[in-house]
Amino acid sequence: MTSPFDRALPPLTDLPPPVRLPEDPPSLVPPGEILVDSRAAITRRLLRIAWMPALVLIGLWYVLLFLYVTGASPTYWLLSLLVGLFEPVYLRVALGSLGFTSAGLWTAALFLPAGATALSVALLPLASRAISGINPQHHLSEAGFQRQVATRITAVLMAPPLVGTAILLLLVSQPFGRVPLLHWPSLSAGPLTAACAGLLAIMLAWVWIRAWVSAPRVLGVTPASALETTARLDRDHDQRRTAAKKVLAQDRRHLPPNLGTPEAGGALTPRGMGYALLHSGEAWLRWVAPALLCLGVMVFGIADVVTVFTGMGQDLEAVQSAPLSLPVIMGAFLVLAVAGVATATAPALAAALSASQREQVTDQRSYPSWAHRARVNPWEARVVGLTGWITAGAALLAIVLVALLLELLGAATGLAWTWIMLGALVGVPLLGAGTVAAMRNGLRDVFYGPAHRYMRRETEHALVAPDIGTRADRARDPAVRAHLRQRLQADGKDHSLELFDLDAAGERLWIDESLPGARTTEARAADVAAGQLPDFGGEGSTFQAPPQDGQSRGHEIPDSITGLRER
Repeated sequence: MTSPFDRALPPLTDLPPPVRLPEDPPSLVPPGEILVDSRAAITRRLLRIAWMPALVLIGLWYVLLFLYVTGASPTYWLLSLLVGLFEPVYLRVALGSLGFTSAGLWTAALFLPAGATALSVALLPLASRAISGINPQHHLSEAGFQRQVATRITAVLMAPPLVGTAILLLLVSQPFGRVPLLHWPSLSAGPLTAACAGLLAIMLAWVWIRAWVSAPRVLGVTPASALETTARLDRDHDQRRTAAKKVLAQDRRHLPPNLGTPEAGGALTPRGMGYALLHSGEAWLRWVAPALLCLGVMVFGIADVVTVFTGMGQDLEAVQSAPLSLPVIMGAFLVLAVAGVATATAPALAAALSASQREQVTDQRSYPSWAHRARVNPWEARVVGLTGWITAGAALLAIVLVALLLELLGAATGLAWTWIMLGALVGVPLLGAGTVAAMRNGLRDVFYGPAHRYMRRETEHALVAPDIGTRADRARDPAVRAHLRQRLQADGKDHSLELFDLDAAGERLWIDESLPGARTTEARAADVAAGQLPDFGGEGSTFQAPPQDGQSRGHEIPDSITGLRER
């Protein structure tokens, strides 16, 4: 029996559509809400900890260089090394037959890793620029904010090896003949083995560097795990409550979206399909790519062994013939294209097929635990599951279609059938599982867009670093002070002391936002240079302070400090 003194619980279903919050320009964030003093300060911090990523990158480049040299034919290199243990001359002969020279290899080993690593370190100012505009309040959780910081820094540091690998593969796979100065004649079994191993090495280096350039080490913030421990175990109730609000914010984007609202059809918009493809692609990099790359090393390695031993009596060019024909490559791209299109459109189709589950929803709110969400929101669970099944089914149909086309064209080799079976038995299930994992966390982005449109996480910082200058320069900007004054006055609470301190810190500047360029300091500086000075609130001025309580108080001098504070 419910106690008569208990308060009624808020409704858990039929929630109103979430209200979109206004966006504050990053250029008007007050200096007290900026995490780091400047971009230069972030760059200095990155340079102090860059020794570990530099060591990882140097090791990565040596691995990539070794794979490039041996990738022309790994089996041929292995046999030459075994023979060279007894006849060193034969090893030099094999080196020359593959197009390499001792001087070239020594030059590459001495200068390529060091130069490429120096290039990555030189890009650190771009990393500072990439993370300076992040707003911590826009992220649902502190862990998500810290992951975003580490990911952007890692992407900048890993840009040279990623771009170099992509350019190499594009030059080798282009159909206009062999490119001079490249030692890979085509995408034969050997180069494909080296390429799969190189991509695995890049993924491992990415994970290692990302773990090192964490937000606590770069920005000096409290680790998300420590905040979560404080939110659960701290003895002080106020600190525990404050930490809990900082660890995770309530997502206002409830599912299913209200019928008749733009969000109900958000999954069919270009923005919604883009978010579906983006989240699924990130999940595929964790679920599908490592497994297929490991299989690629094994399958192409075995194919290279077979190619070398069956071509013992032929020249090296015949041994290095490409096992992947153009129809096979086009079939692989067709499967990827079908999977991408299916992933982009699957959430909208799954939502239409799950309309009958709306009545079974008992709680539309979002919870960190997926098991809890699936139990109280069958509609969301069904949409997520159907999205995975639709994506996996479309990929499987594409694989079957490619197999039939290759058989009709007579291009279905043994290696092609091997990948067809591996794709159907390994790739398709992992593709569906990765899509499900992506939609568990990204389905609300598909229908509503980013979470920060509807919520702000309660944290003391709203910007990582100012875009121009330092926090002191930001404090001297009259537009920033005017915006802070307007925000304090619109809060509805008593901020008289804060307003007094704000006026004491600088000029009391009122800005008419209807004037062109009124928010920019550069426009006001140009007026001052031309001799046009504002009258700072004179009678009849466009900069005059708005009346309070329906009446204007004019400019009388207060009789006491109390009166000044009341103003």
